[in-house]
Parts: sequence; C-alpha cells; structure tokens
Amino acid sequence: MKRYILLAACLIAINAHGQDTSDDPAYRYYAPTQKKYTFAVQPLQLFNGGWRFDAEMRLGNGPGWLHLSPTVYYRKHDDKEDEPRYAYFENDYNYYNSYYHIDIFVPFSKLLGGGLDAYYKHFLNASRTFYHAAGVSYARFNIDYWGMEWDEYTEDGLPYLAYALDYRSQQINRWGVNILFGCQIPNRSAFLADFFWGLAYRHSFSDKDKPSFNRTMLSYGHTGFVLLTGVRLGIGVK
Repeated sequence: MKRYILLAACLIAINAHGQDTSDDPAYRYYAPTQKKYTFAVQPLQLFNGGWRFDAEMRLGNGPGWLHLSPTVYYRKHDDKEDEPRYAYFENDYNYYNSYYHIDIFVPFSKLLGGGLDAYYKHFLNASRTFYHAAGVSYARFNIDYWGMEWDEYTEDGLPYLAYALDYRSQQINRWGVNILFGCQIPNRSAFLADFFWGLAYRHSFSDKDKPSFNRTMLSYGHTGFVLLTGVRLGIGVK
C-alpha cells in the first residue's frame, strides 16, 4: 500500500505540473482576483498540541501553488503530587492517584517538537475553488515521561545495575507522504477560508527499547495510514 500512496502522489504532482501554465486563458481571466501569497493557521491542530502556520505562493499566473506548513508542538501534563507513582503498561503510562484512589491516564510528562509539511497544490477550476495537493512531511518529537529502566551506577568503586523509576526521554523522527483534496471559498477580499481532507502514510523512527507512543492514529509515534482533515483560516496578499 505504501507504494500505491507514493505512486499516486507522484502522478498528481506530474499531472498538475503539466497543466500549470500561465497561457491558459481561463486562469489569466481570474488571475487579477487571486492573491499572490497567502498566510493562514490551522486551529484544529491545537487539539494535538500543535501550532501550525501556512504560507503559500502562486507559481506564475496558473493554477499551481507552493505550500509550506511549519508546526511547533508543545504539551505538558502538570503533576501536583509530591511523590507520583507511575506504572508501565505497554506504550502508555497509568498514573495512580493515592489521594483519590483512582487511575489517571497520563501518556507523558512533557512533549516538545517541530515539523514541516511541503506540498504542490493545484486548483482544478478557474475560480480557484477545488484543488488537490501532494507533498511530504517531517516531524521530530522529544517526549519526557516517567518510566522504569535499568540504570548504571557506581558504589564503593563497583558498577551496579538498578531497575529504577525516573524521568526518561524518547526521541521520535516521523516522515510522511500526504495527498489532500480541498475546497477554498472564493473571495475577492483578503480573507481566506479553506477546508480539506486526505490520506497520509507515516513512518516513525525511535528507540525500540523505550515506549513508541504509537497507540492510536493520532499518536506522535504512529506508523501507518492516517486520515487527514482540517480548516485553514487566514489572509491573502498581492
């Protein structure tokens, strides 16, 4: 399936590039109403701890655009217990609150990361309403968590190993190939509203001896197919 996704992305890009010409009378007619640059945000990314900003540039007077989306990720779980106790369960962590005698699901203590998506975007009609896009993505995450691991230490000049609970860190490098289809509301003013959906394949690389954080499709360490959807709100400028 990965090969089919890569092939589809290449075919979309090649087909769009072949049609991207400023000599098309239809696109020349609508060119004066189209902004040369757009800047937008994707508010739905906030639910996953991401601050995503979009920048686009029209290529000539045709239907083709270059699209870049840098993203900054930050999430933190506040722990108010003096001596927190964590237990390891597969890829996630379960925190036992001794005061309320209940289990509270805490996947990590802190996450910091960043990424970049790059697309070739091609409008399918002269009024610049419907489009498809193909591109690649990369993200890197540093995740701090409480976990049990073997630690080396020295006592009385002798080396020892202890299976200890402490703050740990996992680094994840995630690559992806994305295909999008979207609808951009036509507007002669500077306001931009865009709705899109699509499919991606992601592959994550991390330390195999540590939690992979690959529990669901939205997990930071996910490897596999992902359904994409989102909203872009912003402005266009000449």
